[in-house]
Amino acid sequence: MKRNLKVRIPVYILGLLLMTFGIALSSRAGIGVAPISTIAFAGSQLTPLTFGMCSSAFHGLCFAAQLILTRKLTVITLLQIPAVYVFGLLIDLFVSLLQFPAPPLILAVPLMVVSILIFSLGIRIIIGSDLVLPPPDSLVVLIGEIAGWPMSKAKLIFDVAVVSLSASLTLIVLGDALLAIGIGTIICVLMTGPSIGFYQKILPIFNISDGAVDDSANEAPDAPADDTADDVTAE
Repeated sequence: MKRNLKVRIPVYILGLLLMTFGIALSSRAGIGVAPISTIAFAGSQLTPLTFGMCSSAFHGLCFAAQLILTRKLTVITLLQIPAVYVFGLLIDLFVSLLQFPAPPLILAVPLMVVSILIFSLGIRIIIGSDLVLPPPDSLVVLIGEIAGWPMSKAKLIFDVAVVSLSASLTLIVLGDALLAIGIGTIICVLMTGPSIGFYQKILPIFNISDGAVDDSANEAPDAPADDTADDVTAE
């Protein structure tokens, strides 16, 4: 089935912008970051590297892990390489634009909630574009497939492993296991999944997939059976 990349690519870029802006905003709340970002945030506190650089490094490690587990290089896997680089650049760009003191807790919690809603929307749009998932998410999917686990279990185990590693690193180096972990991390765990599910229900317009084309075709059986009908539906 024909895929309209002219629509998919801009939608993917929009999702990536929202996701990285939300992540950068969550780091400014000062009450912890999302589980998947804890290692990158800890790395930015332990080294001269920026949050974005550490995020790119972590994504690169997840990309390498996929290669080790699958022992093959596919086009989809290769497309993650530019995404790794752009992801880090965008986070650093937004962090540089969001320069303000850490707010008090009464403001930090609402700020964290807003950031979660923003990057959850970004994730939902990226999924809907049906292109390339960020390397950590692709790795979670792969682990689930190999282990025979449902996505929820694979994601939970992966997040616990990442948070544990982050806490261990900061505890060993700085004596502070909670440097990147806080109430914001817990809020993120509780809100991200339901938020993405909510966006999936209210924003079906971002489902740019072959399935969506098939459904539309079924609703219009009298339409001419040519490529033009598919093009109009996809656009």
